[in-house]
Amino acid sequence: MIRRKRTKRGLTLVELLVVVGVASVVAAVMLPGIKSVLTDRKSSQAAIMVRNYIEAARTRAVGRNRSVAVVFERLSSRAGIAPNGTFVSETATAGPFATPDTNFIPYNACIRMSLAEEPLPVSEAMLPAAVTFRVRQPNDGLNPPIPTGAPYNGEDSLVDMHQGNVQEARIFEVTASSSISLAWLVGEYLTNGSQISFGNSSRRFSIVTPRSPTVHGNAGGGTIWFSVMNEKLFDGHTERAKEPYVDLQPGTRFTQFKIYQRPKPVFSQVVQLPRGMCVDLSLSGFGKKMPGQGSLPPEKQPVFDPTGSAMAGFDYRVRFASDWIGNEPIPLEPWQLRPVYIVFSPEGQLSHVWANDRRTAGDGSYQGSLTRIDATQDVFLHVGKIDRVAMPLDPDPRILGRNAYGLRGAVQLGVQNNLTDLSAYVVRLSPSSGAISASPIVSIDTQISILGLNVNNLNFGDMVELSRRGTYNSNVTAQ
Repeated sequence: MIRRKRTKRGLTLVELLVVVGVASVVAAVMLPGIKSVLTDRKSSQAAIMVRNYIEAARTRAVGRNRSVAVVFERLSSRAGIAPNGTFVSETATAGPFATPDTNFIPYNACIRMSLAEEPLPVSEAMLPAAVTFRVRQPNDGLNPPIPTGAPYNGEDSLVDMHQGNVQEARIFEVTASSSISLAWLVGEYLTNGSQISFGNSSRRFSIVTPRSPTVHGNAGGGTIWFSVMNEKLFDGHTERAKEPYVDLQPGTRFTQFKIYQRPKPVFSQVVQLPRGMCVDLSLSGFGKKMPGQGSLPPEKQPVFDPTGSAMAGFDYRVRFASDWIGNEPIPLEPWQLRPVYIVFSPEGQLSHVWANDRRTAGDGSYQGSLTRIDATQDVFLHVGKIDRVAMPLDPDPRILGRNAYGLRGAVQLGVQNNLTDLSAYVVRLSPSSGAISASPIVSIDTQISILGLNVNNLNFGDMVELSRRGTYNSNVTAQ
């Protein structure tokens, strides 16, 4: 009996090359779509995380019967250090006004959120001796004179209001009725970031200087001093929309008070967004429109012109952006940028926001102090990709900062950004209805076409508003 040999037949080289070729073609067709779906899913996941975390903070505020804040931390404090000692970020554009975009990404990208709680206020009833606050103003002629030397000098100067050289009664002299240590008693609360109200008024004044309680401790004697934010330039209808401007007369004394410290971190409640995703603070802010002013056409008006020659710089639609806070040839430093605190009241209402005050042109002693902003308008948080946090500058070297013209030019050149990326999301917080929602962004060009607008009549804030308006007029989802 003859046995036949079994032969094993494999693929020939030609067949193998055909299979590989077909697989390559299929991959080339399918992978971009798969990658796009995965990216969109990460964007949606990040937006849902932001929305749910904010919702959890509101629930915590009601459950604990005290104010709770969601803290949006900037990357500026954790940016990498290059060999030359500078913070690593996107490369600055060449030109004399290139430096404001240095560190733009770490200044405006938030990948980590945490919770903070506002401690109970300190009042006169909690102290063992009566404490008196006397209103002072530079050159008011009262005794003792306002100290200008150590320890109230330099970055802790009392007469430097950090909002421009405007004469205003915003300095306080603090004395006690008995021989007690004021520095120990109230000095640790009367520092940058805290607030104070007097008498039966709920009107809070934001403390600017000193920056540290150790300054009070080094003051010596029985008197300590502090200064609060100069508000005359705001004229009562921007930061403090709920409470009109209050004029204080030099020499007025107060013995009833409440000191409110800013929210303290709850370190056990921290969340980080998916890799590559962030809250883009350069596009985030309020739903408050402040029209531009000056000789420049709208499309050329920068986000914030510190000189006031182009526009007032009060466009709150990009209120959290680093170039709104300070936009000069000398850029901000990492320690001058603060996180954004979005605060819910014990009743669960969107109450207010803590964010950097503005740095005016030429202010070399800017502290990066926080200011309290009443939440009378919707708050919008743009969620997108960290590598699309961009600062498209106008190519004209005379124009300082972002504007609509620079954005459109960058888009035409293919520069990616989170304002025109249709995979990005917008999270909206409404103080009136209490709603917290998330929705994918809508094309600006679509809105311009629908509304029949002239693109040359739009400034950067208008374009940000158009993306939000389209998003929440036609595309709100119950995510």
